[in-house]
Amino acid sequence: MSFKFHLTAIITSLFFFNSPAAAVTLPAVSKPIETETLPLASFLFAQRDPLRVGWHDNSHKQQLKDIRPQEAKPVGSLFVQLRPRKYEGEYQLALRVLRDGSHQFQLIREFTNGQPLNHKRYLTIPFEHLIGAIQGEALRALFPNDRVEFGGWRHQTTYDWETPDLIAKSFTKSAKYSFPQQVYKQGETFTIPWNILRTDLELQPLAVREPLFIKKDESGLRYAFYRIQTGDTLYSSVVIRFIGETKHYVRSQNASDLLVLNGLKDAHQLSAGQLIKIPLEWIRPEYVHQVPGIYRISKDLNTETKKSGQQRRISTDIGLPQAEKLYQISIISQR
Repeated sequence: MSFKFHLTAIITSLFFFNSPAAAVTLPAVSKPIETETLPLASFLFAQRDPLRVGWHDNSHKQQLKDIRPQEAKPVGSLFVQLRPRKYEGEYQLALRVLRDGSHQFQLIREFTNGQPLNHKRYLTIPFEHLIGAIQGEALRALFPNDRVEFGGWRHQTTYDWETPDLIAKSFTKSAKYSFPQQVYKQGETFTIPWNILRTDLELQPLAVREPLFIKKDESGLRYAFYRIQTGDTLYSSVVIRFIGETKHYVRSQNASDLLVLNGLKDAHQLSAGQLIKIPLEWIRPEYVHQVPGIYRISKDLNTETKKSGQQRRISTDIGLPQAEKLYQISIISQR
């Protein structure tokens, strides 16, 4: 009796696994859900590192919960792909490309799935983990029709997967910023005001008053630079003059930070012609200048100006002669 029972169970199991229904059902259970990764543009960062930027479709997460309406756009996120430099370790790479990299280098191991870094292979990093300068260049490459305009950054909807939430998260200081419309069609444009746009993206054009000038250093970050003159000292000629802190202990800390930032060992051993880089956020307001002549005026503003005959016509040349005399204009972002 026991033998017949076991024999019947074996035959039944063989029949089930060889049936067409099982052949269809089992793979459907075991098949992993595929996600879509789309590298869409490439760019060169710091004039040496080739990077790629794209969009990652993770809408399957919403589909599994069955809460996303069919007419809604896919929920996704941006990513950047980069290759480590030769002989670069996890800590050095994190310090170079990640926000607060010295404390986040463990993330590199997560992004590589525990594999050693390979300078010949691209490493995919979520957009939100990268420093602002890389994010800004990535957004320029991803949205080539975006440009500087009077009053803000003009964004053109380029892809069908764009959502106001994604744009707010990428461009603005607050991910909860609300745009005038909830849905934008491809080709439609809107302006992100300068006071809302993230400054660390380095998209806003700036100029500084002479003798300062702006340029990007070897790491791709934007700084103000001052060229040391004969008789200059770091403390009086740079810290007090351009940073303007009044408290002695703060000035001393600024001087120490500048030594580290510029790789200097002794503040008293400066040579004429030597360049000192200063973070732009440290510069006194009177030395920072937004150049009015480089901002393009949107069609909307032009239309509104024509409708209002009493309003003075806005000119892109306002202030240029004076700015040229008083300022060394060094435009980093102009599109």
